[in-house]
Amino acid sequence: MFHIFFSADKNYIPYTAVLITSIIKNTNPQKSFKDFCTTPSDSLPSLDYPRLQYDNLDELDKSEGYVFHILSNSIPKDLQTKLQSFIQELSTFYPCTLQIHIINDTDFAHFPISGAAHSSHLPYYRLKWQDYIKPAPQKCLYLDSDMLVLCDLRELFALDLKDNIAGIIGDCGSKNRKIKYQENNHKKTFYFDENYFNSGFLLINSKQYIKEQIWEKCENLAPKCTYIKAADQDLLNFTIPINKCLKLPFAYNFQCITLLYVLCKDECKNRLNYTREAFNKSFKNPKILHYGEKPWRYLQSYQDYKGNNINDIWWKYAKQTPIFGENLLKQKSQINDYKLFAILGYYALLYTTNFLGYFNLSKLLKSDNDSKLLQEVSKIPDSQFGLCCVLGEVILYARKHNKNLLNIIPKIYKIKKHYKKYATHKQSIKS
Repeated sequence: MFHIFFSADKNYIPYTAVLITSIIKNTNPQKSFKDFCTTPSDSLPSLDYPRLQYDNLDELDKSEGYVFHILSNSIPKDLQTKLQSFIQELSTFYPCTLQIHIINDTDFAHFPISGAAHSSHLPYYRLKWQDYIKPAPQKCLYLDSDMLVLCDLRELFALDLKDNIAGIIGDCGSKNRKIKYQENNHKKTFYFDENYFNSGFLLINSKQYIKEQIWEKCENLAPKCTYIKAADQDLLNFTIPINKCLKLPFAYNFQCITLLYVLCKDECKNRLNYTREAFNKSFKNPKILHYGEKPWRYLQSYQDYKGNNINDIWWKYAKQTPIFGENLLKQKSQINDYKLFAILGYYALLYTTNFLGYFNLSKLLKSDNDSKLLQEVSKIPDSQFGLCCVLGEVILYARKHNKNLLNIIPKIYKIKKHYKKYATHKQSIKS
């Protein structure tokens, strides 16, 4: 059985359902787990990623079927019933079951409020997975709910993690990451390096995770932190040694912001820890999409290698999602806020074609003209829509926090500079 777990409050359940649907729909019922253990994969060559010896596995590890787990602070009974009906319908395509684990948030009250854990301690629940998923399977997979699976996940469960604690994937924004904490009355700062990984994907070797006491180390460090930005992700990067990690291709946690631009390790230190060549392979064949601009908030953002709007891909699976899909599609027609991000970014591009034009950005800090601007969204080229959204986020953040022109000029300039030099679609053509 293949154990996969998620962290989700009641509001994120529909999006988690879409993710689960994508997992099931991309599982080939004509193939067996044995096929994945014995057949080489182009994405995971045996030389770098050895496979389990199928004949040496016990019967439980050989058996087909997903066991999904949702870790949550609260899911109403009626919603739990809907989830079980949802899983029952999906299991007609490929065997799957669901276990729901309701956790008391106060159990993590000593953990810092930070980053994704800004309103509850839910992101920390994954650290203590072994208390909820019992008995501990040989390996288990954690996925963030804002992901979409485009491959058969059994290819990951077929990997032999040996004595590694986890299979991990690099984070695309890992420059200048750090954590500050107090120990023995001394203030300490730990700087993360290029090996910093994204905790939205964790292929966990259960035995090693428990043996190395990763949960206990995280729990010990958490109350000592005086500065921590990325919650569980920082704790895991601090406690799991890089020599105990199996670095997997970026395709398995393809962070969609990189469809705009990305700085690779052969171009800039302490950014994405993959070469441009390795990244381009993942760009052309992503296995798991990790959305930044959530499709349930943005109907359009970046384009994939083939020029498709990646948010449309998510909605394709939403449409196929039993029980939850119909309501999601009803909500789709009401999603409009992203258009303001895009049109503000579009005008930021127009204004900044020369240096003096940057001072025209002050016009965008006022909302008086928004209604008129929104009528011009159709002018934005599809190829620039994602860039416009990112630039627009800078403008709207400045509005919300009463920032002035001097605050946004360097941010807009930096984004445009990096896009011009490292735009993903341009770089892939070069290679």
